[in-house]
Amino acid sequence: MATPREFSLAFEAAPPAAARPGLPFTVPVIVVVRPVGTPSRTVQLVASASLRDEAGTSPAIGLSGNLTAMVRSRCEPSMSGYAKFSGLTISRPGKYRIRVMLSTSSVNGVMTKECVDSAIIHVHAAAPAAQRPTPTTVAKLQRLTAENLDISARDIVAWQSA
Repeated sequence: MATPREFSLAFEAAPPAAARPGLPFTVPVIVVVRPVGTPSRTVQLVASASLRDEAGTSPAIGLSGNLTAMVRSRCEPSMSGYAKFSGLTISRPGKYRIRVMLSTSSVNGVMTKECVDSAIIHVHAAAPAAQRPTPTTVAKLQRLTAENLDISARDIVAWQSA
């Protein structure tokens, strides 16, 4: 019997479809975390990013940057919010996915609750040096400036002109 889900995860700002090896993604990767039903009370929600192969079945090496993030929102502490991963860089050419895992930290210890995998990221030398956010992503990022994520209107303008 499957364990009931306590949280749902989705990419609010997904990784780019293509990136150059060794160059950080222009826009941070942001995952939205929402409770499903009424989760048991936890002390903190923590998300971590890892690199997977193209199929998502095996770990891969070469991901660096901010790989761990607290789930934050304008209402702290919160059982929902956003995890922001900045400066993510994949060092080797290939096709990968980024997996974000949500863990809870409480007096009973740390438990992994959910995970979500990105679409495939093709890392190759001919990829653009910077990724400009789409109008849809810009609208999401503008909405997120009100959250507790350290995203400003100035950041968004810089990402758009990268």
